[in-house]
Amino acid sequence: MIEPTRDQPEAEPQGAASGEQQSEQQSEQQSEQQSEQQSEQQSEQQADQEAVSEALVQQTAAWLEQIASASGELLRLFRLEWKLTLGDAKRVLLLGVILIPLLLFAWLLLSALLGWWAWQATQSVSLALLTALALQLLCAGLLARQIGIYQRSQGFRRTRAHLKRLMQGADDEAKATDGRD
Repeated sequence: MIEPTRDQPEAEPQGAASGEQQSEQQSEQQSEQQSEQQSEQQSEQQADQEAVSEALVQQTAAWLEQIASASGELLRLFRLEWKLTLGDAKRVLLLGVILIPLLLFAWLLLSALLGWWAWQATQSVSLALLTALALQLLCAGLLARQIGIYQRSQGFRRTRAHLKRLMQGADDEAKATDGRD
């Protein structure tokens, strides 16, 4: 065997093979680490997506609960106002029924009064007739005024106002949501 001189380094065939194995092992370790990092990132992304989905489901459920609550309130308000309207409608009908005979009675009274005073033949017959007529017309006017008051209260004012406030709130919420996008 030839001994190497100091100028020539000694060849290491086993060292070169071992260096290749080490570099292969390092590259395998690096690829394993990269695949682990990728799987961790994927699992984090999946967890984030699940959290976002869960939050969306909860928000949707809360929104549906609010809609159900508002609808229930609106329905309850409608029922109560319907009862009030029916009560007012009964009063209007009653006053209308009272007003018709009163007007007929006023006409009959006017006719009787005309006949009576013509029989008496005084100088103030027309003044007496106008007084009786004014009294009957005043009573009929008061009843007609009451009918108007009850008819105005039949318009579901509170239900419409509540619905308007709900719609304005929904519009404000939609504008706020659109502004965030």
